[in-house]
Amino acid sequence: MSTMKVLIADDHPLYREAVATQVRRLYREAEVDEVSSLEELRATAARSSGAYGLMLVDYYMPGMTPEALADLVTDFPAVPLAVISGTARNADVRAAIQAGIRAYIPKTSTPEYFAHALQMLLSGGSCIPSEILLDQPSTPGEIWLSQMSGREQEVLKGVVLGQSNKEIGRTLGLAEVTIKLHLRNVFRKMDVKSRSEAAVKAVKAGLS
Repeated sequence: MSTMKVLIADDHPLYREAVATQVRRLYREAEVDEVSSLEELRATAARSSGAYGLMLVDYYMPGMTPEALADLVTDFPAVPLAVISGTARNADVRAAIQAGIRAYIPKTSTPEYFAHALQMLLSGGSCIPSEILLDQPSTPGEIWLSQMSGREQEVLKGVVLGQSNKEIGRTLGLAEVTIKLHLRNVFRKMDVKSRSEAAVKAVKAGLS
């Protein structure tokens, strides 16, 4: 972690500086790069040859759209990516989750939440504010839930709690590779592509 490179993309210089300060406080040896648009993000990431260990991306910076965010997730599958945003409108959060992001960090978050979000993201988990998850409209009679085994539901509950595969495995007494296999089945039955999307859908269905 001491050599981790972090890319912060936000068009507000003061906020970029504040985020960079928080990151350096949490990871003292981290190398932090700052950009102000999607175009700059792409160019900087290309020059780095995919060396970033974390990307923090503003949802409303120039060039950013839900489609562009999904492309980032696809193009950098090994890089933990979090959206940072000045608002937490349901439509925006849902769009970000559907794009495949695993963490959504409101700019009004406390330093404690910010630290927790990064910790969960870097450990392979997800972090969506509970008030956002719980504010989604409910959907009765989810067919996929009835198709899941009890073990798959237990694994999904771990995802809802923001646990990484290793943490879920420790809780259930299962190997991490087994958790990955269960999650593959869970995602297929739920018709989702990311942990965050699965967590939102599970909470909507009352699984918590």
